[in-house]
Parts: sequence; C-alpha cells; structure tokens
Amino acid sequence: MIDGKQKALALASHIGCLFFGVGYVLVPLGLYLIYDKHDDFIAGHAKQALLAQAIFGVISAIVAVLTMLLVGVLLWPIVFLLGIVWFCCSIIACFKVINEKEYHYPLL
Repeated sequence: MIDGKQKALALASHIGCLFFGVGYVLVPLGLYLIYDKHDDFIAGHAKQALLAQAIFGVISAIVAVLTMLLVGVLLWPIVFLLGIVWFCCSIIACFKVINEKEYHYPLL
C-alpha cells in the first residue's frame, strides 16, 4: 500500500519542473538518489521525471546556443510545443501518482 508520504514525494519529482533554474533537475535527482534502493514507487517516478526534465533542458540549451547563431530562432516554435507537451505530461503523471499508478513519459 502506498501512503501519503510516498505520494507527496513522487508528486514533488514531477512538479519539480515548476522550480525554475536547476531545481527542475535537482528535485527528482535528489529523490531518486535517496529512495533508489528503498522505495520503488518514488524511485520510479523520480527517474521518469528526471529523464524527461533533463532531456527537455538539454534541448532548450542547444536551441539557446543556436539562437546566438540566429539559426535557433527557427526552432523556437518546436521548443514551445515540446514545452507544452512536457508540462501536460507532468500534470498527467501527477494524476497517475494520486491514483497510485506508474507513469512513463512518452518516447522514454
């Protein structure tokens, strides 16, 4: 049985994207490292959130560098759409956590 603490920590890993800066990676990374061997529910959700948020962060950084070369401006709409999809997937993951179910981000 999954208790309230497990749900809260799994939710924190998915809504870590609301903590701007490096918090969107540090929150799920910290939870994954702490609960990797102890709790599969928290570790599984933290791992999924960490992968999704890190991939989106890398894509955003690449586009930011390309923007300096004026090529990245053409990629802004794609990154914007990816951001919307990523945010919606994070919200769906939160509902899955509340219902005590596993969630895997699309394409991960």
